Amino acid sequence: MGRVATPSPEELTRAVFEILRDEILSAGDGFTPQSNLVDAGLDSLAVTQLLLAVEERTGVWVDDSLLTPENLESAETLAALVCSQLEPA
Repeated sequence: MGRVATPSPEELTRAVFEILRDEILSAGDGFTPQSNLVDAGLDSLAVTQLLLAVEERTGVWVDDSLLTPENLESAETLAALVCSQLEPA
């Protein structure tokens, strides 16, 4: 199986946002990539579901130790974390 092209930060943000909006949260029309995830209803179970969906879509598993309040603030901050995991060390 060939390696999937590395998604851009914008593509990752869109993917994380769509996962949150469509699969994880019951957020209203005002939910955006900048919306606060805790305020939108993200809890520990939702974080687990989110990480599984992100891994399925991107192939990247985010270590629990990186799940700080800052990284889970919004779809944008979480996408930035995923993007940082894609970059070569």
